[in-house]
Formats: sequence, structure tokens, C-alpha cells
Amino acid sequence: MSRVFLALGSNKGNRENYLNQAIIALASDSKNTLIKVSSIYETKPYGTVPQKNYLNGVVLIETDYTPNELYMSIKEIERKVGRTDSVRWGEREIDIDIILIDLLVFKNKFITIPHKDYTKRDFVLVPLHEIDSELIDPKSKNKIENLIKLLDEKFIIKKVNFNLNVN
Repeated sequence: MSRVFLALGSNKGNRENYLNQAIIALASDSKNTLIKVSSIYETKPYGTVPQKNYLNGVVLIETDYTPNELYMSIKEIERKVGRTDSVRWGEREIDIDIILIDLLVFKNKFITIPHKDYTKRDFVLVPLHEIDSELIDPKSKNKIENLIKLLDEKFIIKKVNFNLNVN
């Protein structure tokens, strides 16, 4: 089994419901085991497209999927949860990104592991550190807590109360 960190975000419609549905779908997949869910943070949007604030968090799962299978499974979960097409960095009902898979460094036409922009995003780094304070970036060998200190821009507005409904 691989240890996988996934970033989740939503800023369109009922954001909390979309996050809940995505986490439930991830946990319901027989090839995944949900290990931990970070706090959820309200964040400013990343990029230049004007839009509402996001709710963002990170989940840790263990999975039997290969990286490509996991990518396809996540795209299917996004579709089932209600994601519709949008512009790059635009509003999303749900967005799920593969951030880290163990210490894997991998790239193909679908995915790049670790996620290519995660080290620039406090809304990914802070929840990652919350889940695993000893986590290390497999490319730079830097601890996540050090990457947080190196950030130029902050997107997190506040931690929000989030009632996860995974039974």
C-alpha cells in the first residue's frame, strides 16, 4: 500500500458538502483506507481569476492503486461529486490533487508527483504539516515546516469549523 496525501478544495456551491462527499467517496473505495483528515481552511483563490474564497484541506489515505489508477479514480470521484468544467484556476465544486505518494518522484502526461506547485501554497503545506509534522518533500529533501517558512504569499484566511460526516 502507498501512503498518499491528497489536497481538496471547493469554492462553488455548498463547499462543505462537496468536501464531505469527496472524502466519503475516497473512504468508500475498497482500494483506499482513509487515515487522517486535516483541518479545513478558508483561503483566498490561487491565480488571477476573480472568484469566491475556497475551503481547502488535505487527507491522508493508504491505497493499493498505482499512480495512474489513483489519478483516474480521483477524476471519477470529482465527476460523481459534481465537478463541472471551468477555466484553469477557476471556480470549482470540487478539486482533488495528488500531492505526495510516499517518497515517489514521478511524471507522465497525466500527473506530476510531487504536485508541481504545492510548495507555493500554504493551504496545502499547513494541512500537510498538521497531518505529519515530520513530512519531507521528496525532491528538495526539505521538511514541510521549512517550506512553510519560505513562502512569499499567504492564502489562508482562517481555520473553519468543519463537520466531517464519514461513518
